[in-house]
Amino acid sequence: MTAEIIQLSEQRNAFYAPAFEVFMFGEAPPPDVNSDSPNYPPDLSGAVRNIVEVKYEDGLERIDGFTLTVNNWDAERQVPIYFGHGEARRNASGNRIAGSREHPDVFEPGNELVLSMGYTNDTRTMVIGMVTSVDVQFAESGHSKLVVSGLNVLEKLRRQQYTWSWPDDGSADIRDSDVALLLSPPADETQHKPGLGIRVAVDEAAQGREPRVSNIFMNNQYPIVFLMQRARARGYQVVLRDSEDYDDAGNPFPELYFGPTDLEREITYVLEWGKSLVSFHPTYSNSRQLFAVKVCGWDRAAKQSIEVRKTLDDLPETDCPNRDHIAVARLANREEVIAEPPARTVAEATETALRALRQNHERMVEASGACVGLPDLRSGKTVHIRGTGWHFDGIYTVLTTSHVINEQGYRTSFTARRVNPLPPEPASGGGA
Repeated sequence: MTAEIIQLSEQRNAFYAPAFEVFMFGEAPPPDVNSDSPNYPPDLSGAVRNIVEVKYEDGLERIDGFTLTVNNWDAERQVPIYFGHGEARRNASGNRIAGSREHPDVFEPGNELVLSMGYTNDTRTMVIGMVTSVDVQFAESGHSKLVVSGLNVLEKLRRQQYTWSWPDDGSADIRDSDVALLLSPPADETQHKPGLGIRVAVDEAAQGREPRVSNIFMNNQYPIVFLMQRARARGYQVVLRDSEDYDDAGNPFPELYFGPTDLEREITYVLEWGKSLVSFHPTYSNSRQLFAVKVCGWDRAAKQSIEVRKTLDDLPETDCPNRDHIAVARLANREEVIAEPPARTVAEATETALRALRQNHERMVEASGACVGLPDLRSGKTVHIRGTGWHFDGIYTVLTTSHVINEQGYRTSFTARRVNPLPPEPASGGGA
């Protein structure tokens, strides 16, 4: 599916009413019920009003998570709200019971929360996360507050890193959803083959639209982080949910869903300095740039050494990042020799050399920036940067994002890596 390109400076959408929602997983209140209503879940009543700042962070190489800054002081009753209000309530058996409307336990470590961010009547689910820590602050002056941190519930699937390449069965090509399904079985430690050990479900219609590629490579990554990276690049989500199958006790089997969201939005934003781009800080360097890579190895079948040398000029034009900056790398004229692990065939050596050149040249221009809050801007997405000159204008892959809503509004900060120049502008019609 072709991504929709959105020029923010031409948008008429109102970015003036930031909104967020936080509720316990599985306990979402009815959409039309106000938080002051007696029908609102006690654990949630007042929680949103007490949250003074919401932050969501994600990255290509890490599990996403959230941080909530929460007021912990009831000014009317002059007591702490969530932590520090006295001993826990207990039933007749001495067991601790759930929090009350006055002292909800929504932020207890281990609780699973759903965080949505965006604008009034238009929010996006950012993460289903588990509270991992609560920093309670009883200040010398001022009232008590909490800093609640949590990670995506998928964190529990992050166990060991692997390196693997697909297809691994001799097929000519493969799709992202195919890889997701192949990661379902447990890891095979005898072959050091990655696996998740959980059911995986995909969207068959979306799977049919995915492009087939000759190779998908995972390089020393956690399988769940790798899968999330592939999902973000496609505008997909990876969520843990209950399947439609049940065990003998009547409990649903958990499964991992890899596919489009309910509101599928494959979006490419156009951010322009001085308009929609609030700040932008690019770094342009050739200090670590390579022009050539030599890969060495040993062909056991032919019993002869392997030596393959490739340069940036050998990369196909369609597969060469930052092709308008090759002259800078050529001027640096640096070469790297890769001998470990040794290549076993000429084809493997060639693939290793070209991959190393591609990954290195992607790092020539890296940047950080900030813009108005955009909940659909996540790591793995593509943005077009304009208004910064030919060196920096281009197509960027987003590496990390940070979304913050507080009393100052909603802002998204990001880091990104330039991958290519912008495509030519379409010719305007009409005569002179």
